[in-house]
Amino acid sequence: MIVGATIGNVNAQDFTGNASAAFGILNPKLRLQYEVPLQDRASFGASMNYYFVNWTGPVVEPFIRIYGKRSGNGEGFFSQVKLIYGNLSVLDYDLYEGTLEKSRWSTFGAGINIGYKFLIGNSFTIEPLLGYRFLSLPVYAFESEEAEIYYSGIGEGIGWYLTTGFPVDFQVKFGFQF
Repeated sequence: MIVGATIGNVNAQDFTGNASAAFGILNPKLRLQYEVPLQDRASFGASMNYYFVNWTGPVVEPFIRIYGKRSGNGEGFFSQVKLIYGNLSVLDYDLYEGTLEKSRWSTFGAGINIGYKFLIGNSFTIEPLLGYRFLSLPVYAFESEEAEIYYSGIGEGIGWYLTTGFPVDFQVKFGFQF
């Protein structure tokens, strides 16, 4: 019954799926996103990001969007909220070698965005968005308290918020809607 209602709801929407991608230039990363309709003016999906510099690794961002039109979710202005989880490498593992329990750590966060989805022709999309996101700072598990005290400092936190954890979220994605 639930599957039938979901299929009927999806068929009543402006599209069945939107796949898009982008490459971040300032802090190199690949972004892949998939979006599906939820209601007449809403959609949900996830963006998968892979960072190539500094703290490297995957970050996933499930999101929900509300479109500004009275009816439709295939194009137009939208607002978006998202949760964020990442599993990233330690910035300079060689510096910490022998003192860390693990070479990776997890970050958690949330964000809010506004944007516009342009539909060109029947299928091509361009999607700029701007917003704010907050991600937790790197937290490393040290093998001893002495190492933790020696390596603690604010420099890495500042570097985090100027690169991978930068709070201003600006993206332009190109995609295909079907």
